[in-house]
Amino acid sequence: MGISDFFNLFLIIGAVQGFVFIFATFSLRKKIEKPILFLNLFVLFLSLNNLQSWYIDRQDLDADVLDRFITIPWYILIVPMFYSFLIYYLQIERKKTPLIVVSITLFTIALITRFLLINAVDNNRIEISILKKYHLVEDVFAFSYSVILYCMSISVLRKHKSLYSKILVFDNLKWIHLFFKLGGVVFGFWVLAILLNNFSDQINAPYTYYPLRFFSSILIYWVAYQAFFQYRLLKDRIKLRQLIQKDKFKSDDLSIEFTPKTKLTYQEFALYVKENNSFLNPHLSLESLAAELSIGVSTLSKVVNSKEENFSDFINSHRIEAAKKFLTIADFDNYTIVAIGLECGFNSKSTFYNAFKKSTGKTPSEFRKLNKT
Repeated sequence: MGISDFFNLFLIIGAVQGFVFIFATFSLRKKIEKPILFLNLFVLFLSLNNLQSWYIDRQDLDADVLDRFITIPWYILIVPMFYSFLIYYLQIERKKTPLIVVSITLFTIALITRFLLINAVDNNRIEISILKKYHLVEDVFAFSYSVILYCMSISVLRKHKSLYSKILVFDNLKWIHLFFKLGGVVFGFWVLAILLNNFSDQINAPYTYYPLRFFSSILIYWVAYQAFFQYRLLKDRIKLRQLIQKDKFKSDDLSIEFTPKTKLTYQEFALYVKENNSFLNPHLSLESLAAELSIGVSTLSKVVNSKEENFSDFINSHRIEAAKKFLTIADFDNYTIVAIGLECGFNSKSTFYNAFKKSTGKTPSEFRKLNKT
């Protein structure tokens, strides 16, 4: 298998994977929210671009043949769709314009211009060299527009945190920051392709685009699945948080208030944590709880250790009990296990799974299957 065959195989596999992702997304959801809609458009345009590139390369046409330029510039819409997804995911569309109309307008202009030039070449009104030059100009334009949206996305994340502060409660957005770091590498390959197309006589299209297509496909498909998972996780956590705030899983015991003069017993401490759902706070620490109770850290530590139990195990035991309630009720089957663990106070999937299995001897998934009501 030659290098061309390898990249063409990768392109068609990636395109098929993208179409499968879109079909699965639409078939699994009764309602398609705007973030999911733009995420699917993002994958769709990338898949169409890859499918088109695969088809053209498979024709084994000479670079001077007009048919190689009879393509649709899907790549103009790829980054704009992810930018739109980001705006709606962060729920700041009223503050930041998704630029959907602008992007579609630019795509339409590029499409019409390309086919007008193709028609002119076909009727011998202009030389094909002019079409080649336009193709490079269009490539530079698409790159520039994509970079602008890329920079705008970074600006939104870094400079406008106050606009999406509610989202930060449920998602630290590390996966998006990672995407932008890797995205910078992809733009580097795009620049390299443009430079080689303009100044190299030995390496020309489509070979100049192979590294770009390869790495962008890996990155963007990873982001598609990651974004879909994170969006579902976000929605589940918001709904679960609302249920918890409605006291659905709170104790029926009376709450107690402590003053600095109160001599705190282990039973009072345990009741306070349970009654106030303190364990649901993923950032809870011995120091923060001691300050909340207006007692010294060493004093609180002695109270906790009086039952030969460390603070972390004590708090995790309450978190696990809360998670078990969610996992054993059929009404919550549609909520992801990760969302349940995070909303019960664990700060990561691995921490939740490890603590849960240590306590119950089973993974959350196994526990859910065996204890449905």
